[in-house]
Formats: sequence, C-alpha cells, structure tokens
Amino acid sequence: MTTGLDLLAEGGRVTLTDGTEVPLRYSFRALALLEARFGSVAAVQSAIDSTGEGAAFGPLAQIIGAGCVGPGGFEPYIREHQDAKGNRHVSDITYRRRTDGANLDDLLDPGRLDEYTRAFTAALGRALENRSAGGNGAAPVETVTPGLETTASPGTNTTTSPSVPSTFLPATSGT
Repeated sequence: MTTGLDLLAEGGRVTLTDGTEVPLRYSFRALALLEARFGSVAAVQSAIDSTGEGAAFGPLAQIIGAGCVGPGGFEPYIREHQDAKGNRHVSDITYRRRTDGANLDDLLDPGRLDEYTRAFTAALGRALENRSAGGNGAAPVETVTPGLETTASPGTNTTTSPSVPSTFLPATSGT
C-alpha cells in the first residue's frame, strides 16, 4: 500500500549543474524538515502548483534539499520568524553542501525539472511506503508457553505480570 505516490517512478538521484549526482533519501530528519517548512508531509504534494500558474521551483528546491540531507552531503540552515503572538514559523530553509558551502539552489538545473520531480517522487514514495501492508513490517509478538496454544501477546496483564502486594516497599536509592 502506498500514500498515492508513484513508487515505480525512475529516480532517487538528482544531477547537479556541477555534474555531481546526489542521492535523495527521506529519513525522519528530512521528513521533519518538510513538516517544518510546509506544515505537514501531506501538504508537500499540494505545495507544487501543477497548473503552471503558481510556485513550483521554490517548493521543489525545498523538497529536493530535504532529501539531500545526510548521505547527500547537504546541511539545512533554517530561517524562522516570530509572529506578534510569539509563535515561531519557518520561513525558509537553505541547503548548503558540507564540503564547499555551495547553496543547493544554485546547483539545481531548471532544465532538469522533470528528472527532479521523478526522483523526489520515487524517493519520497519509498520513505512513506506502508511496509506493514506489504509484509515487510514487524510481525506481532507471539507468546509461546509449553502446553498452551500460541497466541498473539495482548500486552501486560495479570497472567504475564503478577500484581505486587500492597505491602511491597521498594528499596530507596543509595542504601
């Protein structure tokens, strides 16, 4: 089961104007950056205007940047502002390469827009894939007791964790 993204899309890597290829990987850190910038991961898809009448390059640069954090060699620099009520809002995130400080936005090629879109769609789709529906997730814990049937563990209960008598007093620390 997927979140509506095309998992068969080509990509997962983007080519920058200096010829370097950067893998896109959406870790928890990357997804948290996208949430900070767009409000939620679901809002990422709607941030890119597919009609051609609104913003596309700015949001796309943010999405690619988040995927380049970590193994891609880029670090996020977060710009935020505080409103009159004291609430902080992320207004921009700039991604700079660790080795030379180059800004990712300066290294993205507008002529590769389709390539970038396919790459981030595939990588983000893999990150958000519902692994438990495909059988790759963790299996439920089973309790095996000789002479009893094997059943899925219901968690802590009086059979697996006996109650403590009301007269029980734990030892104080340091004694």
